[in-house]
Amino acid sequence: VYLDVSGSMNAEMPLVITLLQRLRGYVRRPLWAFSDVVAPARIQDGKLLANTTGGTSMACVLEHLAVNCPPTALVVTDGYIEALAPAQVAATAGTRLHIIVTRDGHAALVQRAGLPFTQLSRLPS
Repeated sequence: VYLDVSGSMNAEMPLVITLLQRLRGYVRRPLWAFSDVVAPARIQDGKLLANTTGGTSMACVLEHLAVNCPPTALVVTDGYIEALAPAQVAATAGTRLHIIVTRDGHAALVQRAGLPFTQLSRLPS
């Protein structure tokens, strides 16, 4: 699991952390946080702890996947990513990748990159 830790994810992160804590028996460790770099992350006392740089770069996630070749990967982001070259996406062909775009996120950029995604719906009031 790769978690976007850019500032625009601050409102969503408590919900994501709660969900991950409930699913902890099904999620392989380490978790990964990404901004402009990918870094190991862990949840402690309901908070995500990771050393990252700020910003958002999906390219660093794709590179991490290409180097490490996990069989599956899930990315949670608000979708505000840079333009990606087809070769960057193709380099992850050995990984079954899916992107979760947050409810207020921007799925068009993820879709334009050709990445499989699901956008979350708004929470009921």
